[in-house]
Amino acid sequence: MTEVPEHLLKRSQDRRAALGLGGGDATGAAAAPSASTEVAATTSAAPVAAAAPVPEVVTEPEPVPAYVQASLNRKRIPIWAMPVLAFLPVWAVIYAQTLSPPPKTELSQLDLGAEIYSTCAGCHGGSGGGGAGRPLADGEVLKTFPNIANQLEFIRLGSAGFQGGYGNPDREGGQHVSGETGAQMPAFAALTDAELLEVTRHERETLSGEEGTFEEDAEGNRLWPNGEPMLDASDALVWDDGEPMFDADGNLTKDVDAAQPPSGG
Repeated sequence: MTEVPEHLLKRSQDRRAALGLGGGDATGAAAAPSASTEVAATTSAAPVAAAAPVPEVVTEPEPVPAYVQASLNRKRIPIWAMPVLAFLPVWAVIYAQTLSPPPKTELSQLDLGAEIYSTCAGCHGGSGGGGAGRPLADGEVLKTFPNIANQLEFIRLGSAGFQGGYGNPDREGGQHVSGETGAQMPAFAALTDAELLEVTRHERETLSGEEGTFEEDAEGNRLWPNGEPMLDASDALVWDDGEPMFDADGNLTKDVDAAQPPSGG
């Protein structure tokens, strides 16, 4: 606010006094401007105090725990993968149901014969090389028993069932004689007909190398040369005409040429 010069103020007071308006008291007139000046000064100072800035209080953020930060940094599973994950158990069940069990592996007559022969290996050797018993390898069985029927009978009856010679009379050195090696062939009458055929096949085919004198069916079962089975439906040994091969005592029911392999017909 601008201060009024003293001489102008004095002139104004005198004029007012001449007009009878009062205000001739110089002290009162002087006091009024002073009061106005004080009010103006107070009014002018008020906005300055109101505009004074308030210091902002800055709060430090609390530290984030390590496990929370690790969770925030971990890669999230994409939304599109959620249906795939939800379907996995269903897929596993479907896949398990589509699996077929492994095919059953049935042992052939030769396989089963090798297992039975393990009881014979102590005398004849694991590979048929001989020992306390006669050798069976390198064609020795075929020289002694050209016809499989004679060997089947000998294994069933053992040395005790043959007084004198057995096998092929035309082989070099003649027929074998029971007990001439100091060892007796035990009887294996306890074997079933199927087991008897299986172990005989192992000795003839695997150890002695027989081939070309017989046929096999789709399961590997031995047939007679004319294609007839050697075992009937009840697993009993039969001739190529279907007649039983053994009697109640374990002897062959037919005479066989021990020097000749079997022939069809």
